[in-house]
Amino acid sequence: MAEAETHRCPVCGAPVKAGAPRCGYCASDLLTVRCAECFVLNAADGLCCSGCGRELGLQPMPSPSDLKCPECRQPFSGFGGVAGRLSECTGCGGQFVEHALLKDLLERREVYRSLGVAPKRENPLARPVRYLPCPACSQMMNRKNFGETSGIVVDVCSRHGVWFDPGELPRVLSFVEAGGLERARRRKQEDDARRDREQRVEKASAALSIHRPEPTNLSGLEQAGLELIEFVLLRLLD
Repeated sequence: MAEAETHRCPVCGAPVKAGAPRCGYCASDLLTVRCAECFVLNAADGLCCSGCGRELGLQPMPSPSDLKCPECRQPFSGFGGVAGRLSECTGCGGQFVEHALLKDLLERREVYRSLGVAPKRENPLARPVRYLPCPACSQMMNRKNFGETSGIVVDVCSRHGVWFDPGELPRVLSFVEAGGLERARRRKQEDDARRDREQRVEKASAALSIHRPEPTNLSGLEQAGLELIEFVLLRLLD
């Protein structure tokens, strides 16, 4: 599994992870221009937002927040959107996004998505597993692989929102733009249809007292015969 993309700090030349708000060696700010559409920080020389693709212009003004970062306990800066609020840590750069705002960001990303390139996958096991409290209610959040296959493990409070480590929100938006959520939904539909088919076959077999053999170690002819039996059973059940 590929490691996270890295860049070089323009000030000291040290390697920094893509999306990091500042250099870990010289503490220079790397991302200074905030998008007014999705609130993602961008490089000063960027023309379009790395999070939503919109042209960068006037920046949103932060507002005071009573919440604190669950990671480093630094105060948040709040940014209000039409659908909800994004809170960003002034220390580590992590972001807590309310569910309504995140839903709005993801839906717009899907509507306007192009043939985007999915972000490089990180190994979720490369970092130690830790559970964080929700900044709003202090209940421990659940860790979830966003979209089941993105490799981006986020922390979710079912009531209040989702916590993104520094640089994760732009990667999630890129994953959505590249069709990641659409593929995940299609895969779930296929899995649900397969399970429904198997349950219907088992129900029909039980009703007709037909023993359904295990599909392992079957010859080609036996497998074809099993599929024919399943087809007939399903037709009888319909």
